[in-house]
Amino acid sequence: MSKYFDLLEKYYMEIPPEKLEIYRSLYGIYKDLNDKVNLISRKDFENFYLHHIIHSLSITKFELIKDENNIIDIGTGGGLPGIPLAIYYNKKNFLLVDSIRKKISAVDKIINKINVKNISTLNNRVENLDIKADIIICRSVSSIDNLIQWTKGLLNDEGRLILLKGGNVNKELKNISSRFTIYNLDDIYSENYFKEKKIIEIHR
Repeated sequence: MSKYFDLLEKYYMEIPPEKLEIYRSLYGIYKDLNDKVNLISRKDFENFYLHHIIHSLSITKFELIKDENNIIDIGTGGGLPGIPLAIYYNKKNFLLVDSIRKKISAVDKIINKINVKNISTLNNRVENLDIKADIIICRSVSSIDNLIQWTKGLLNDEGRLILLKGGNVNKELKNISSRFTIYNLDDIYSENYFKEKKIIEIHR
């Protein structure tokens, strides 16, 4: 069993066996592709489940996705957090966007291999998008201020921006005029990796 997969089972006991098998298969799929396209730092790959899958799924712990149906993952890179979340929320529609074509091509291969039908992809810059979403998610792409500016016209009236961030975010949030909520991941996970990891929920 891949390192840290047992933590996925520990923290997400609600995930049914058939979905756990999809998560289990991701390790080998990503490993094969990562040798060709740098989706995840090769030095960090042994932490695939802890640093990438569990971190992506942390959004589910705070029930930040409820009735919303259309979710965009901007700067998805290797499909994170979009792919783990789309497996979990298999009735929601996920659009994964990245400006780097070879990364989107790799994400397409992952989606085809796991046969998940609620994900589509787009090779484009977020500033060029002309679509609306209920929720935009993002993991470590840019500053909070930049992300708010880039996504300004992309959210529906009640839409929200959900950011996975690390470190001290207070400086970034100081000049933000939008209403926001901070969720600390060390409230739900005991591993040191999550000590300074946060989710920032920003309302339109």
